[in-house]
Amino acid sequence: MESKLKIPQEMLMNIDFINTVSGGMSVPAIDLKELKHEYRVTVKTPGIEVEDLEVEIEKNSKGKNTIKLYHLIPIFADQNDEQHQWKSIRVINHFVLPDGVDTQEITANYDQQRRALVLHLPFGTDDHNFRKKVDIGKL
Repeated sequence: MESKLKIPQEMLMNIDFINTVSGGMSVPAIDLKELKHEYRVTVKTPGIEVEDLEVEIEKNSKGKNTIKLYHLIPIFADQNDEQHQWKSIRVINHFVLPDGVDTQEITANYDQQRRALVLHLPFGTDDHNFRKKVDIGKL
């Protein structure tokens, strides 16, 4: 049976090129909302397991607090030994926090129902100069 859907050859070649250049990975969807007591960042990362996600907060060279969201990709997938497995970092997003966010109180949860990572960035004062890894809990 022949398909009735006609897709131009040029479009198919363009899709194939974009997929090859991007490494065939899906693009995360990021939503930022300002609520009464916090900013809430919702991140959907299709194809990435929650156990592989990492969230870090640090001050950049300009004195601004930043959040880095990334995941580790095994380089040698055939090696089962975690200690000897090499991994590469794929940054999902790296953004500067707005002033007035208390970095000490930032939390992250994975909402299994919505299949999304939710970062809670509460308002407050922050005069700390530190680096912090945020543990991701499950809802």
